[in-house]
Amino acid sequence: MFIKNIVWLKKDLRALDHQPLKFAVENGPTLAVYVVEEQWLKSKECSDFHKKFLKDSLLELSGSLKKRGVPLLVITGDVLDVFKKLKDKIAFQNIFAHEETGLLWTYKRDLKVSKWCSENAVVLKEFKQFSVLRGLKDRNRWHVNRSKIIERDLIKDFKQNTDTDLDSLLNLHSLETQKTTSIQKGGESEALNTLNSFYTSRGERYSKELSSPVTAFNSCSRVSPYISWGNLSLTQIHQSIEEQRYKIKSLSFEREKNWYGSLKSFESRLWWHCHFIQKIESEPEIEFRNMNRAFDGLREDHHNEMYFEAWKKGETGYPLIDACMRALIQKGWINFRMRAMLVSFASYQLWIHWRMISHHLAKLFVDFEPGIHFSQLQMQSGVTGINSIRIYSPIKQTIDQDPNGLFIKEYCPELSELDPKFLSEPWNAPPMILQMADVRLGDNYPMPIVEHKKAYKKAKDTIFDWRKKSSVIQESKAVYLKHGSRKNKNFPTQSRRIF
Repeated sequence: MFIKNIVWLKKDLRALDHQPLKFAVENGPTLAVYVVEEQWLKSKECSDFHKKFLKDSLLELSGSLKKRGVPLLVITGDVLDVFKKLKDKIAFQNIFAHEETGLLWTYKRDLKVSKWCSENAVVLKEFKQFSVLRGLKDRNRWHVNRSKIIERDLIKDFKQNTDTDLDSLLNLHSLETQKTTSIQKGGESEALNTLNSFYTSRGERYSKELSSPVTAFNSCSRVSPYISWGNLSLTQIHQSIEEQRYKIKSLSFEREKNWYGSLKSFESRLWWHCHFIQKIESEPEIEFRNMNRAFDGLREDHHNEMYFEAWKKGETGYPLIDACMRALIQKGWINFRMRAMLVSFASYQLWIHWRMISHHLAKLFVDFEPGIHFSQLQMQSGVTGINSIRIYSPIKQTIDQDPNGLFIKEYCPELSELDPKFLSEPWNAPPMILQMADVRLGDNYPMPIVEHKKAYKKAKDTIFDWRKKSSVIQESKAVYLKHGSRKNKNFPTQSRRIF
């Protein structure tokens, strides 16, 4: 049996616009391999949400690759052990893969694989999937390289005509899950359908409706999981935006105006994707420690487990906080503003360290992307020194984003009979109103675990006092030089991601 090339699939689970697959097939008999890594299964970031999405993606990818003549092997284990066994059986010569910027353990895994390849006469060739640059020393012209990498031609489709004498073998037992039917389904066709529905029926009011959880589930693009797992490439999305810009020219003035604003907002979030991932590529330690080390000691000794558990369960006594967490627990997705509010509330009003917040949210986000995740957590908790301090008021956000209580009542049904004007602060509702709505604070719905105004003021005073420290100011300059955006006329300034 002769297999010349292995395509090592990671978070690039698609057949279209896939350079390693095309390159491998053009250069000899090829086998695609995905390893469900035991270290990932045991990690604090892995959850049933991720297993389900991965399983969906692999099942569809197997069929797509079969049509293109490429067998797919899915096996659970250690990547290096798998490659060693395959080398003994099929004596492959090359491994082709996309670069991955992930967690520290995936970085160490890549180093081990690279070392083994060099010691065993195996050529390892990696291709760029994103505009993340390894060994980057200067961010000043990063945006130029970003444009060159993303705004390229799509990789053409491929077909393997050589008979490999192998059939696909999918060992998916390690991806068995509990009920996860509420999350988005994984896979390339689902990704393309979701993107298409955004352009044809959901996205016209995106720029106006992305902030409220009432409208965001429908009006946001919802492609973030497909980017994170590689069911879609950024180049595919970039080209689809250009195609949509052309199509809207035939619409009425008002609709074209709506779409123009929405596409501009959508594209800006696409721009920021690689900007954030570049941070963890340049400094892997931000997975574990403050980007600005002068903030060390800010929260480390102030953890309150009771607060943390209430926040994780959606039982804080603040309806919008609780509704957002419960929605996230059910669906594995919530829009950006509500994510930021959840992190802000935990970081400031509850004074919980972002590292504690990190693992819980990573498990819940189907679209968990390490580079974006840790950067955003540090930004929202105020420990970068280069970003604005945002302390969200759950009371104000309720009034602004869910004034009629539609979202809160869906995910906090114990409040479903309460007059919406009291949903921002149910503890201030008259006793008769609470009784009529069958809301029993401290019984069927919790009292607030902290007093918002006092917690808000204490957090604000503390964080701004720290920002005045000379050590924080000096460290912030170094952080900016390493990670700060370099704005120019082509670089959007909104600090967001695609949700």
